[in-house]
Amino acid sequence: MGKKYFTLSFDDGLEQDKRIVTLMKQYGLKGTFNLNSGLFGQRGEVMGLGSFSFRDCEEGVRHRWPFSYVPHNRIPEDEILQVYEGMEIASHGFRHEPLKKLDEQGLRDSVGKDKEYLERLTGDAVVGHAYAQGSVSPAAEAYLKRLGYLYARAVFPSGSFEFPADPLNFRPSSSMILGNAMTLVESFKQAEADRDLLLCLWGHGYEMDYGKGQASWDSLERLFDAVAGQSDIIYCTNSEAFRHI
Repeated sequence: MGKKYFTLSFDDGLEQDKRIVTLMKQYGLKGTFNLNSGLFGQRGEVMGLGSFSFRDCEEGVRHRWPFSYVPHNRIPEDEILQVYEGMEIASHGFRHEPLKKLDEQGLRDSVGKDKEYLERLTGDAVVGHAYAQGSVSPAAEAYLKRLGYLYARAVFPSGSFEFPADPLNFRPSSSMILGNAMTLVESFKQAEADRDLLLCLWGHGYEMDYGKGQASWDSLERLFDAVAGQSDIIYCTNSEAFRHI
């Protein structure tokens, strides 16, 4: 017999995470927050272009087209420990760099620098990474392996509950703003754990501010309520799930 692990993964270290962490603790959930230590405290906005396509803008910038804008303000460094108490902090690139085209020095400046900064700040080993924009390469995977990373999360969903064969390039089950997220939760609750299973949902806190469909605070809380309180599910961070197996 296996076990069922449920994890949540949020990127960018945003002010909306404060509300998310409060909700997670209310429902007895745990998760991983992927931070860019070189961008702490940066203020901006995100222009919504579609389900997956967003563009960062400087705060106050407006274009003539009627796009939706929501805050994309990153939490200052002096609040990080308090906001994420009880959660896992993982790296996401020092300044959110896509890794695919970076050479060895570029990887050190992005991943290595982020890992070092976060470990100095938290006093804990950083063993997880989320690829900015889902950008990954064999060289990036090899570099993370040399640094002792346990796992690294990509972007595009697998739609499954299988633990990945390659933990350094694992696809989450789905995004919290996709229409299949709640269906996956219900299927996961009914699944027989004849082997170890993982339901990993990821997202950005700012997506909830759009207030449309799955990208809303009401939908997020309904999802948390649906998955919480199951005696056969282990609610954990990404690193805890990968360490268990």
